[in-house]
Amino acid sequence: MSTYNNRRSEERRRSGQRPDGSRNRKKKTTKIRVRYDRVAGAAVILILFIVLMVACGKSCGSKDSEDESSIVPTEAKEQSQEKEEDSSVSEDSGASLLENYSTASQTPESMKEGDLILVNKQHEYTFPTSEDAVAMIYSSKSDSYQVADLETFMAPHAITALNSLMDAFAAEKNHTDCIVIGGFRTKDYQDELYNSGTTDIKGGCSDYHTGLSFDLGVYPDEGSSYYYTPEGDYAWINENCDKYGFILRFPQGKESATGVSEAKTYQFRYVGIPHAICMKENNLCLEEYTDFVKNYTYDGDHLKVAGPDKNYEIYYVEANTSGDTEVPVPAGKQYTVSGNNVDGFVVAVEMS
Repeated sequence: MSTYNNRRSEERRRSGQRPDGSRNRKKKTTKIRVRYDRVAGAAVILILFIVLMVACGKSCGSKDSEDESSIVPTEAKEQSQEKEEDSSVSEDSGASLLENYSTASQTPESMKEGDLILVNKQHEYTFPTSEDAVAMIYSSKSDSYQVADLETFMAPHAITALNSLMDAFAAEKNHTDCIVIGGFRTKDYQDELYNSGTTDIKGGCSDYHTGLSFDLGVYPDEGSSYYYTPEGDYAWINENCDKYGFILRFPQGKESATGVSEAKTYQFRYVGIPHAICMKENNLCLEEYTDFVKNYTYDGDHLKVAGPDKNYEIYYVEANTSGDTEVPVPAGKQYTVSGNNVDGFVVAVEMS
C-alpha cells in the first residue's frame, strides 16, 4: 500500500498534478516592452514645464523689482515735478524752440530794406518807390530839440526814436539846444555834393539815403552853433543813445572798416535797440556788425542781448540766391526782420 501510494505520488509529481488532483501551472514570464517614443515625449514635456516655471519666476521677480523701483516718496515726486516745470520754463526763456517757429517769406528786394541795411561805397542803396519812406522831422518832433528847416526828413519810426532820446536827454541834463541839421538825401543832391568835391561819396552810396541817419549840432541861446561833440553834459547822448536804437555811424578808430577817411562825431544812425546795444558793447561799427552777426544762425547759437526793458535773441539767415527766402520767425513773440543789403537777413526776437 505504501509502495502504491509512493508510486502515485511520483506519477502525480511527474505529471504536474497536485495531491488533490489539480495540475501545477507554470508561471508565465511577461516581457516588458519599453516605448522610447513615449519616454522622449514625456521628457520634452517635462523640460518645457521647467522652462516655463523658470521664465515665470524671472518675470515675477522683474515685476516685483519694477514695482519696488516705481515707489517714490511723495516728497520726491513733488521735487521731480518741480524740476520738470523749471526745465520747461528754462527752455521757453532760453534758447529758441525750433518747433515754435514758422517762416516769413522775404523777397530779394526785402534784403535791401530794414534798419540794418549797409550802405557804403561797396553796397549801393536801392531807393523805395513809396513816398512814405521818409517824413518831415519838424512836424513830428518833440519840444526837446530843434530842427534846421522844413526840408529835413527821416524815416517816421526813426523820428519817434529820436524824440525819445532827446526827451530823455533834456530831462536828465536840462538842455533843449540840440539841433538836427541834416537827414535824408536824394541821389541827385548827393551827386551834386560829389561833383562839387564836397564829398567823395557819390549818389547811391551815402548812408543818408536810408532816412535813418542824421547830423546833430548844438545851437545854444548864446554863442554860435557847432557840430555836436560828446563833451560835458552832451556826452550823455553818446553814453545812452544805444538804449534808444542809435549808434555813431562813423566812429573814431573805425575808418578802415567804414571806408570814410575821417570819423564823424555828429552823424548818428538808427539800427534798432538790440543791435545798437550789441554794437556798443562789442565796439563794432555797422560794417563790422554786419559780419559779426553771421556767426549766429537760426539753427545754431543765437546772439543774446539784454536791453533796458527786454531781452533779445538775434540770428542771421542767408538769402536765397534764386527767389524768395523763407526766414524762420517765432510764433507768439514780437520780432523784426531786416535785410543787410549784402547777403541775408537779421531777425531780432523779443524774449521777455
